[in-house]
Amino acid sequence: MYGRMQAAMTLFLFLVTALPLSVGAQGPSKAECASVGLKSCKPLDDFVFSLRNAVKAEDKDTVAAMVAYPIEIQVKDGLEIKDKAAFVRNYDLVLTKSVRDAIAQEPFVHPRKIIQFVGNQAQIWLGVEKGRLKIDTIIIE
Repeated sequence: MYGRMQAAMTLFLFLVTALPLSVGAQGPSKAECASVGLKSCKPLDDFVFSLRNAVKAEDKDTVAAMVAYPIEIQVKDGLEIKDKAAFVRNYDLVLTKSVRDAIAQEPFVHPRKIIQFVGNQAQIWLGVEKGRLKIDTIIIE
């Protein structure tokens, strides 16, 4: 009996961890996505999936292409980044562990109609322009 129960629990844990996680599963609702200018949550799901993969792979060019320029990184002394090339040059200053940890969190729609990732010491805000998502604010505390 104990052996079957242990096998069933192992199978259950394997299946749960093998399932892909969707942003929409815990992220914003369709109404929240619509409130920020998205026709559905799929563009947000796709953006988050691509961003997380690019950050994990340390693909600086792909992450830089997901940013709206110019962008001011809100840190102690401030950092203004005017274009993609400057973002790539400053990647390690911007994509700190706290920023990466915030990106790992589920995004949500703030009542001010912005999409945010919030970690313990960083926030990433996404803006929607003409139905396209871009990172438009990074705050590092």
